[in-house]
Amino acid sequence: MSFDGGEPYKCGNPPCLHVVLDRRRRIFKIFLEDYDGLVIPVPLQEIKRVCSRLRELSGFREASGEEIDYLARKYLEAEPENE
Repeated sequence: MSFDGGEPYKCGNPPCLHVVLDRRRRIFKIFLEDYDGLVIPVPLQEIKRVCSRLRELSGFREASGEEIDYLARKYLEAEPENE
């Protein structure tokens, strides 16, 4: 979602990615909003890296349900947060 003024954008189904820009200053920043409403700035280089990896995933499907927990535990050594 892009936001460039007016009423503040509300994240209806977290997590949300926001592209916030100031047209007058010609600046922007990408933010990740989590389930608790915490807004975290994300470096553009990280977004580009992720997009590049996504282009390589032909033939894969997005994990769902318990597969998400499995991937987080096995490859990130992290306990996933539930919504």
